[in-house]
Parts: sequence; C-alpha cells; structure tokens
Amino acid sequence: MPRPAGLEGLDEQVTASDRESDHSRGQDMEDLAGLPGLETVHAQLAGWIAVIRAELARREAGIAVGRPAWKNLVFTGGPGTGKSRAARAVARTCQKLGLMGLGDVTEIAAADLTGTKLRETGMLMREAFNRAVAGGILMINGAHAWSALPDGGQGALRCLYQELTRSRDGDRDALAVILAGQAGPLRGLMHASPPLAARFPAVIDFPGYTAGQLAAILGVLAREAGFTFAPAAAAKAATVLADAEGHHGSGNARLAVRLLDQATASQARRIMTAASPPRDFAALSTIQAEDIPAHIYLHDQSADDERPGQYL
Repeated sequence: MPRPAGLEGLDEQVTASDRESDHSRGQDMEDLAGLPGLETVHAQLAGWIAVIRAELARREAGIAVGRPAWKNLVFTGGPGTGKSRAARAVARTCQKLGLMGLGDVTEIAAADLTGTKLRETGMLMREAFNRAVAGGILMINGAHAWSALPDGGQGALRCLYQELTRSRDGDRDALAVILAGQAGPLRGLMHASPPLAARFPAVIDFPGYTAGQLAAILGVLAREAGFTFAPAAAAKAATVLADAEGHHGSGNARLAVRLLDQATASQARRIMTAASPPRDFAALSTIQAEDIPAHIYLHDQSADDERPGQYL
C-alpha cells in the first residue's frame, strides 16, 4: 500500500523563503502521513491549513487582521476512524505555527456536557472550555448524540455558541473546538443552527478503513509499540482482521488496536513463562503466528462512539 504523502505537497503552496524561515512548517500533520487510510483526511485538511497559514502571512506582512478566521472543525465518521489521531495532529500543527501554547487536546464526551437544565449545561460547557484553553483544542466526542435530546440538542448548541463567543471576545482565540461524531446527525445539528455552523468552517469526513488498510495500520501500530510480525504472523493477522471487518463492516481501526493488544499479551505470556525466558532483541520484539488469536475479542463495543480516548 503506498505510504500517504506528507505535507510536502502542501508546502508547494508556500514560498521557499517561508520554508527557510520556519522549517517546522514542513512537518505539518506529519503523524497522519504515517497511518494508512488517512489520505483523504490529509487532503481535506490541506485547505483548512492553507487558510490559517495565509492569515499568518498577512499578519507577518503587517496587515491588520481584526476578524481572524474561526479554527473550529467538524470531524464526521464512525468510531475508530482516526479522529483522535487527526485531532492531535491538528493541535501540534497549530502549536508549530504559533497559534497555541501547548498543542494539547482535551477530549470529553458530549453526554458529559449535558445537564438536566440549560443552566447546568452552560456550566458544564464553560468548565470544559476553561480546562481546554491552556492546551488549545477541545474535542467533543459523540456530538451527534445531542440530536436525540428532547430539545433536539438546541440547548447544548446554544451553550456551545455562547462559549465560542466568550472565547473570541475574551481574547482566547487560540482555543479551537472539534465536534466529532456520526455524519448524518452531526450535519443535521449544524444545519439546524446556522450561526453555530458558521463558526465551524470545515467538515472533515473520515471514511473508515478497508481490511487491507487495517492490516497496514496494525503493522504501523506494532512498530510504534516496538514490535515486528513474523511473516506467518502477519499473514494470520491479515486474515483475522479481514474476517472481523467482514462481520462488522465498520472500517474501525480499533479492530487493529484490539488485535495488537491481544497478540502482545499472548506473546508476553509465551516468552515470560518459558523455562528460560529470552533476553535477545528478536525474541522479545517478534510476534509469532501462535500469538495471533483466531478471533478478535470485542469488549464494550457499544460505548466506543461516545467514550473519549486515544485509540490511534
């Protein structure tokens, strides 16, 4: 599978002097480039990054920007499609460009921002904004769930709008919000609140992964964890992932995460319970075919779409 292009393609949109003045800008979204299947996400974010960098260029040229562009985003897609990883990449990009101090992401479930009364919802929303302002990005997961509330989510949307206004008026423009959730309901919420939708200039779709992409993702995640697959193990893992994807049809990369968790646990038991536990690098870092389970154990799947967490 071809490795997704880095942001070098985007760098063609800026001058050579820009590259020389800030070499780190060439590394925008670099961790997305390492994960198969996020090519379309990378391409969608290119336009958003271009708007931000153009505004920065105007400021550097001495042009007064009294009305900065909104930096908020909407991420649509099912659980495990890479939204958390993309949010972290966005935060680091904004930090490198000097827009945010820490480049951190504060994740919270939309359900945790909903009180029994509008005033309580407002207080919960304000507390979330106050926690996130130091880091830079507040990511609200499962935001589509607001559409199922008795008021159709209008109360939560109103409180979100008010906090975005307060942040802009309070000179906290470095804070950005990412609304993440399922495409249909989330787009419906935006359509029902045009003033709020205007503050989210880009909607990024996460299409999910094919079985082949899941196998490639498994390899990437394994390398990040310090493991390699023996050839037979890689072949078995690809078969198990294809079978799981065929049954669930979700394009969910958490299938790869869970298979890796189960394989590494099995490998640990195998090598550490041996009569003479190995000490060499290859034995400690290699996953064998016997470490790959025949099926992926899926636990607590129903909560995946609402629970915050760094899955990728």
